[in-house]
Amino acid sequence: MKRTIGLFILFAVLLSIIPQPAYAQEKAWFKTIKVDIGNETRDVKVVWIDMKDPMYRAEVALANGQAGQVDSFINIAEQLSDNETEVVAAINGTFFNANSDLQPTGTIRLQGRTAFFSNLGTCIGFTGNNEIEFAHLYTSVSGSINGNWEYPYNWSVWGINQNYTQENADIMYTPDFGKEVDAGSKSAIIIRNGSVTAIQKGISPIYSDGYTLVIGSPTYSVMFKVGDKIDCRVNTNHIDHKIAEKKGAELDWSHIRTALGAGPMLVNNGVIVLNSQQEGFTDVKFTTNRAQRSFIGEMENGILVIGTVSSVTFYELATALKNMNIINGMNLDGGASSGLYYGGELLTAPSRKLSNAIVITKKKTRPARLQLNGKELFFDTDPYFENNTTMVPMRGIAEALGAEAGWDSETGTLWMVKGDTKVEMWNNSKLIKVNGVEQELLAPVKVVYNRTHVPARFMTEIFGGSIYFDYDNYMVVMSMDNLDANETYIRAVSKLDSGNTDEALKLFSKVLELDPAHAGAMLKLARHYGSTWENEKAKTYYEQFLVIQPDDLNVWNSLGWTYANLGDVPKALQVFETLTQKNPQTAAYWSALGDMYAHYQLQDVANARICYEKALTCNPSDSMKANLNEKLKKLAEM
Repeated sequence: MKRTIGLFILFAVLLSIIPQPAYAQEKAWFKTIKVDIGNETRDVKVVWIDMKDPMYRAEVALANGQAGQVDSFINIAEQLSDNETEVVAAINGTFFNANSDLQPTGTIRLQGRTAFFSNLGTCIGFTGNNEIEFAHLYTSVSGSINGNWEYPYNWSVWGINQNYTQENADIMYTPDFGKEVDAGSKSAIIIRNGSVTAIQKGISPIYSDGYTLVIGSPTYSVMFKVGDKIDCRVNTNHIDHKIAEKKGAELDWSHIRTALGAGPMLVNNGVIVLNSQQEGFTDVKFTTNRAQRSFIGEMENGILVIGTVSSVTFYELATALKNMNIINGMNLDGGASSGLYYGGELLTAPSRKLSNAIVITKKKTRPARLQLNGKELFFDTDPYFENNTTMVPMRGIAEALGAEAGWDSETGTLWMVKGDTKVEMWNNSKLIKVNGVEQELLAPVKVVYNRTHVPARFMTEIFGGSIYFDYDNYMVVMSMDNLDANETYIRAVSKLDSGNTDEALKLFSKVLELDPAHAGAMLKLARHYGSTWENEKAKTYYEQFLVIQPDDLNVWNSLGWTYANLGDVPKALQVFETLTQKNPQTAAYWSALGDMYAHYQLQDVANARICYEKALTCNPSDSMKANLNEKLKKLAEM
């Protein structure tokens, strides 16, 4: 009875001392609290930040601003402080190679770009409007040469900005790594503005307008030629622990501006979900040993929580988070790396220099918000005010306005084009040219956070839109009545043909925003995602297309194979049966139907043989005839 009373009192004390977000007056606050971890209590140093306040931002900071370096925890945190920004709080980030090359080993996304990735553990991500998301993230990088994403002209890499000892390793190095990389005896493919500008060995440059591929694979190294158009994309999937490679369903994280991966996940929806081994943490120092730990999580209503606690296991840390009313939370790097900073003071001091940290900043002036045609816009870097002008990322605003944007590396000229209007401009200059006629901006074009920023008002109005400032909501409101779906579709096709796939995909999606029934955009997206084996997306767009154009047999054929690739054999079988009924003289349809019977889980040899033999009567090409005979031969062996 005494123990029951004691636990009740302890629970009551915990409720009284853990700040409740609904009643908190401050936007950021710190406290050391006592929390139950089972049979014991621990002092937990905790910082709460109300991320609903748009003045706050969560950022990831690298030591000295680049990979492979270390610095004091305070220096890493305070490097984000400037005339417009103050550092409110910080906590140590992901794991790093403390005893070798000092590089981070977890996933890091900085201002919308991926600087590192690691397919283990858990990631926390922050959107442009400070929403918090957690994911078991599987990241990969795929690339094309001259617009071709299929073998033998596609490529991939093992990692971004990470060193591997294997001779056959293929790595992408970006400006987050530094200004150069030593490729050694491997081939360094130097890419600027989407084109290969040089191929060399040894110490090679990394340019701000591109990246450098260090290729160890003999197959890849001979694929690239100077002048080739190169495109790449970072793919994100859920981790599926049930399959060997752990690459599960697609996950759209394009809206995540900042992310960091560590782990394991401790609590999810208020329930302890700890599974260290499944997330890849097998060492006893992770699974069973007590140590200093750092954590990050969220409470209800957008409250971000960061903190440190000494001498706990993962499970004890998970218990502490649950008892603190944290609904979702994960572990960060710990031990000698644990560090907590708040209000200019080091609350928990790491015993070594660090590679990276999560830093919470606060703008000294209210940040700009933008809305276009009733929809709020979020960019991978924040807009800012200068000389009563809202400055926005050039490529982001160009995409939103339906314009093209680029840079001439030889002349240093930045440009935006929409229809018959071309704007030329230069960094750190107010001078611009509109169709060759000089004009002057109120604020200069400027690079901030590695993104070129341009005036929102000027760009909106010069391309035929209107803009005003909504003081009640502190919102820049833009309107573009002339965002035409067909015009955007034409530009998207042009981008696709030129090998700029990422921009093309964004524009095709824009087309469907403007015209949800635009069959051409649906088909382009379906074909693309089918070619990249993103079958769920392909299926969605094929099905949408066929609602509008149900008589297109070629698209039905593509949808049938998409169903098959997804393992939905009954639907695939139904599609190909229908196709053979509607057009019984097409050998390809009979061959596909035979494949469904023969291989896709059915093992119906008799019906497969009938289909293949029927295909042979439909005057197939010589290559298809040979293929069908080979299939019949294999059936006979089954």
